Amino acid sequence: MSFASRREFLLGASAAWLAIPAALAAERGLRTAQAGVDSHELPQSWLDVRKMGAAGDGRAIDSGAVNRAIDAIAARGGGVVHFPAGTYACYTIRLKSGVALHLDPGATILAADVPREGLASGGYDSAEPQGDWEAYQDYGHNHWRNSLIWGEGLENIAIFGRGRIWGRGLSRGVS
Repeated sequence: MSFASRREFLLGASAAWLAIPAALAAERGLRTAQAGVDSHELPQSWLDVRKMGAAGDGRAIDSGAVNRAIDAIAARGGGVVHFPAGTYACYTIRLKSGVALHLDPGATILAADVPREGLASGGYDSAEPQGDWEAYQDYGHNHWRNSLIWGEGLENIAIFGRGRIWGRGLSRGVS
């Protein structure tokens, strides 16, 4: 298994495992949204990322707007950050407790490509320092912050909906 596919597997497996408790908590709001509520009239506990400046066009880097939306929802005491259909090119997204991400059908969170020149981390958070064991462990197993989506010590989080998360920009030479 290559580094990129291991990382993509771990991201997917972690997201699926972590999504269960908060998806159940967010189900009530989702039922409200599906019961005839226009996508522009989301429940009070939901926040559309486009209202925080996300373009969703696949070209603009939307991670700043996504992280602002997560911060705003967390400051309210929790809720759902909503991604309507579109492609949201992002660098690191920092999850917080009590926050769920909902991806509509046609919504994609896209790991933005690492630029050939520019920032050393390519816009992703820098990997956290490790202890003496670092030389004996695979990079992806002990560096979590240098990822598309991460959080530490979180509870009541979820990533749900019919959209997708595409790690394209994290791969090494595979599209």
